[in-house]
Amino acid sequence: MVLSYVVLRFWDHFGTIPAVPISAPITLTVLAVAVLAVALGLRARFAANREARLRLATGKPADGPIRRVKPIDPLQAARALVLAKASGLVGAVFGGIYGGYGLFLLGRLDVDIYRTRAVTCGFALIAGVALILAALFLERVLRIPPEAPAAPADKLASRA
Repeated sequence: MVLSYVVLRFWDHFGTIPAVPISAPITLTVLAVAVLAVALGLRARFAANREARLRLATGKPADGPIRRVKPIDPLQAARALVLAKASGLVGAVFGGIYGGYGLFLLGRLDVDIYRTRAVTCGFALIAGVALILAALFLERVLRIPPEAPAAPADKLASRA
């Protein structure tokens, strides 16, 4: 954000600052919704898979109709994790750029064109933060739970 602010101050000194595309907040919002949809879909599949394994382990009958639960492909989970990492970086970079741009424009809100650019930058900043949050949620969904609690370290040292 600071880098964006400094570059715009320098740019303004030598000429007119560039326009803010109206597609910036729209694109970031669409990306945030897509990442959130992937996260919610995978979370539902993980929950169904976990429930089916629990039913199988305990021998309990199904409450409703028995449906086969397809396991999650590890490659699909790895791709989703890469999507989460990349989306988090994109949200941070573009949120910072448009946040710094909006911060620069706060001193010039008396001019109509700068006011509309500041509003667009504000929406882009909010969409960038939403993309970061969706990416963090997807990473949380893809987190691997611990298998079993580990033995305390002092008991292991006494056995040696």
